[in-house]
Amino acid sequence: MKKLNLIITLIMLCLFIKVPLSAFNWDNPDFGQDGMAGLTDSEKNELKNGRIVFSATDKEKDNSMIEATIIFNKPPEEVWDMLSKTEEQIKYLKEVNKIKLIDRNCNTDTMWFQLKIILFTLRYQINHHYNKDYMCFYWSLDPSYKSDFRELKGFWKFYPYENNKTVARYGSLVNIKFLPLWLQDAIKKKGVEKALNSVKCYVDSGGTCKRKGY
Repeated sequence: MKKLNLIITLIMLCLFIKVPLSAFNWDNPDFGQDGMAGLTDSEKNELKNGRIVFSATDKEKDNSMIEATIIFNKPPEEVWDMLSKTEEQIKYLKEVNKIKLIDRNCNTDTMWFQLKIILFTLRYQINHHYNKDYMCFYWSLDPSYKSDFRELKGFWKFYPYENNKTVARYGSLVNIKFLPLWLQDAIKKKGVEKALNSVKCYVDSGGTCKRKGY
C-alpha cells in the first residue's frame, strides 16, 4: 500500500513539472480550446486593448524561446491565408532582404532567406510544415543548407475569437552562430517585437500595410 501511494505521489508531482523546451510540441502546440492557456487576466486585457503580449521560456539559456500572443482583427481563415504565404513576408517585414522558394509540396515548402539586421547579413534555409486542420504551421532549419543560424525554429497557431477575430499564438527559437549572446538577446527582443507589429499591421489592414516599394 505504501508503495502504491508513493507511485501515485510521483505521478501527481510529474503533472506539475514544466515541460522542458526540448520536449515542446512545435508541430501542434496546445494553448487550450480558446488559445488563451497560460495567460493572466491582466495579459488578456492587454490583448483586448490591441497590445501584443510577450513571454519567454528558459531565459537563462542562449536558446530561449520567445512567445507572443496577438489578436488579429480578421477571422482565422483569412489570417491563415495571409500568413501561410510565407514567400510574401518580404512585403511586410523590413529585415527580409531576399526570399527564394526552393521546393514546394502539398503541406510543406523549403525557402531560402536573406536578412539585413543592423550591419549583419544573415542567410538561412528553412522547411515549413502546414496543417490547416489545426490552423497551425511551424518551421525549422533545413539541415541540407549551411545556415548562419545554429538553431532556428518557430510556429504560428490560430484560434477563433469574439467578433470574428483571431487569437494567434507565436513562438520562435533563434541562435545565431557568430554573434555574442548579449547582442543576440538585444536583436531578438527588439527584432521580434518590431516584426510582429509589422505582421499585425499587415493582417489587420487586409494586406495593404506594406513596406515601401511593395
